[in-house]
Amino acid sequence: MRALAIASLWALPTTAWAEPFAADPVADEPTDTAEPVVQETPQDESIIVTGTRRTDRTVTQSAVPIDVFSAQTLETQASGDMNNLLRNLVPSFNVARFAIADGSTFVRPPTLRGLPPDQILVLVNGKRRHRAALVQIGGGSLAAGAQGPDLAQIPTIAIERIEVLRDGAAAQYGSDAIAGVINYGLKRDAGLEVNTRVGQTFRGDGESYQVALKYGLPLPEGNYTTVAFEYLKSEQTSRGVQRPGALLLAQSNPAVYGGIRNPVQIWGDPKVEAYRGFLNAGFSVTDDVEVYFFGNMGQSNQEGDFNYRQPVPFTGPNQFGNPTTYGAAGGIFNTLYTRVIPGLTDARGRPVYDGTGPTFNFNSIYPLGFTPRFFGTVKDLSTVGGLRGNLGGLNFDVSASYGENSIDYYMTNTLNPSLGPDSPFDFYMGRLTQRETNFNADFTYPVDLGLASDLTIAFGGEHRNEAYQISLGDPASYAIGPYGLQSFRDANGVIRTNTAQQLGSNGFPGYGPDSTINQGRNSYAIYGELEVDLIEGLSLSGAVRHENFDGFGTTTNWKATARYEFSPALAIRGAASTGFRAPTPGQLFTTNVATAFSGANPIESAIYPVATAAAQAAGATPLTPETSKNYSAGVVFTPTSALSVTIDYYNIEVDDRIGLTGNIEINTEARRQALRDANVANAESLGRLRYFTNAFATRTQGVDVVANYVLNTDIGRFNTTVAGNYNKTEVTRADTINAGPIFGQLTLIDRVREGNIENGLPKFRGNITETYTNGPTTIVLRANYFDKYTSFALPADGGDLVIGSEWTFDVETGIQITPWARFAVGAENLLNNYPDRNYRATGLNGPTANNIPVQNWYPFTGGTIAGTVYPDDSPIGINGGFYYARLNLSF
Repeated sequence: MRALAIASLWALPTTAWAEPFAADPVADEPTDTAEPVVQETPQDESIIVTGTRRTDRTVTQSAVPIDVFSAQTLETQASGDMNNLLRNLVPSFNVARFAIADGSTFVRPPTLRGLPPDQILVLVNGKRRHRAALVQIGGGSLAAGAQGPDLAQIPTIAIERIEVLRDGAAAQYGSDAIAGVINYGLKRDAGLEVNTRVGQTFRGDGESYQVALKYGLPLPEGNYTTVAFEYLKSEQTSRGVQRPGALLLAQSNPAVYGGIRNPVQIWGDPKVEAYRGFLNAGFSVTDDVEVYFFGNMGQSNQEGDFNYRQPVPFTGPNQFGNPTTYGAAGGIFNTLYTRVIPGLTDARGRPVYDGTGPTFNFNSIYPLGFTPRFFGTVKDLSTVGGLRGNLGGLNFDVSASYGENSIDYYMTNTLNPSLGPDSPFDFYMGRLTQRETNFNADFTYPVDLGLASDLTIAFGGEHRNEAYQISLGDPASYAIGPYGLQSFRDANGVIRTNTAQQLGSNGFPGYGPDSTINQGRNSYAIYGELEVDLIEGLSLSGAVRHENFDGFGTTTNWKATARYEFSPALAIRGAASTGFRAPTPGQLFTTNVATAFSGANPIESAIYPVATAAAQAAGATPLTPETSKNYSAGVVFTPTSALSVTIDYYNIEVDDRIGLTGNIEINTEARRQALRDANVANAESLGRLRYFTNAFATRTQGVDVVANYVLNTDIGRFNTTVAGNYNKTEVTRADTINAGPIFGQLTLIDRVREGNIENGLPKFRGNITETYTNGPTTIVLRANYFDKYTSFALPADGGDLVIGSEWTFDVETGIQITPWARFAVGAENLLNNYPDRNYRATGLNGPTANNIPVQNWYPFTGGTIAGTVYPDDSPIGINGGFYYARLNLSF
């Protein structure tokens, strides 16, 4: 059995995780940025399994920075969302909650070290986790166009430990491991755990209920089966105010418009109901060989508001007495003519309607306007199975895995404007699906060369298939109705063109035959790695990985690390590596059309695949892989077993970054004609377009500082963690292309996108955590600091805004009531702090020749034209304080 325990530590599919806790007596010890948990064993003895193929490395012995978080640490977090949990623990990990952002409201895009979610590799038990089906569209500039895993699908109760490798590791683990690696280890211990939590915001909304259980079967030694399940329900929060147009409309004519809801659209967290489960099992075949299986199933149902459609415009004076439009109605509420003149067609062969005959207006359906309600159902599935063990000193792990994530979109309280009076009001818009299949064979073999340690030789291979599918919505959701661009004959016999009506379900058109795809690609990889202590105190490692991607050719990447220990109290470490990431099938084929706003005006915006005629008319070229170079250097201080300090510098250069362009405006008749020539169905109503591009490069530099100190006293134990991250990203290249005589010179990464990439996150983040333990009582205090950042916007949207720095404070007090029951109460953001208001500009009512920002803030409502009060990309969120109580039972 001892050989199996050793094999389970190194078992590296593309890393090393299988059964990491069986051979680690101090797996729960706080290490690096991990929050303190009471243990008597020195913190630097916790064995790590990420970033190394050896079985005897601890956190402070690692040549690259790594954080370890125990199950006890995870259980003291206020949030039931894995994204929020990691944000609280890792200063270089950021994630926002975007209130009205299409699918990005449901699948949140995290960043690590200022890099997007698809540059973060996520593993479970050392096996690659599949991506979410969503390609990020509305999740902010840093994530725009990224496609990473959905971390919210991982329930906390299933996790024994998280390791966060903060270093490039593509040569070890393959594509995506540019910013770092997050490795989740599943629980495998016997017994029953039941965790419950209830809470709500200080304002009294956002009620949250969570019930989770884990049961491990009492099996013979070397065998385990553990099942974990979590149920989470959270109500919607509201942090907006009434839109100025809706308020003034109701005040001006209360008899007609007094029934407009206040606020007419809700800005806040969506309503969520989620079910998540994990299974982790392993059985001994012999003393040295084990068969294992783990997987998950999950579903989350979420819903939130889209932007309000005002039934009629309202124009009134601003604070200077100048006329201002407070909410435009758009073309939806224009009068439509419903009687066709027999035998008469216009120049394009379309029927001509009688402009003196019967009419229809959507005011008859929505006299107060309407706010579409957007629904998303996310389903997640994964299965992993394999055989691992030790044969004659050779450790092996052979495995196969399958992962699938899908999102179904629905919308109610809306319409298809082009269908006129025949439009339904509820729609199913279709499904996005991501599927991944992996086969891995991994081997390690220690060789005694008479050096300070054995030479660890690792090698293996991987085959991966990745597929992306867009499935049809219901026909009405994408239908091009007869009123899309209506010709009518007026009373004077002149044929005129009515205002173009948007096509498909308003707010988010469904996926039609032109959008549906089912495409995939294969990749193959082989790798080799060596790691050794050359002399006492000097550790070296090197890795090489060769991969072949369908359609993108081959790539070879490498990594080298070194660590030198001057004494047990002082060591230096460093690493250099290269990386490679090919465009995902989702990035190659995603199509999206949605309604956005420019100032007060609704505008139809589209994203088209680079292979389409629409994107190519605007200068799109085929995507190529992005490449990276990663350098790090650090120092480790461990003067006593109670104190450790690590300081690490990093420099990450990413060339040919894959992302979305800035907005390309369809603001001339020539550009609109080019879209007609490209057979774009919504050419008449489209206001702007984007597509994926490699047209920029970045350099990200920063410093991580982590300190842990444990103090035992007569009045209890104090465990202190101080962690900070300074991060700066610079756009080092932003290409300008010649898109031909119609679109001309285009800067694909515009000033707004570039500014938000460089300045859209706090440059400094830090936290101080104090855990006090005395007998059955534990008190956790945490102070979080977020530096200022700048939100860039067009002058039409109010211009740029510097959002000030913030402090938030968290507290939890818990008591072990019995050996099997613990009760705790706590508060996140104890002082109920909010970010700066989204106050950019007031007073001006239209674009100016010198690009002076126009009004976005309306003092008489205390909010923006859309009713927002706070920027929803704020790293502290917009909900204020949250308090909770939890009861954990363990048998």
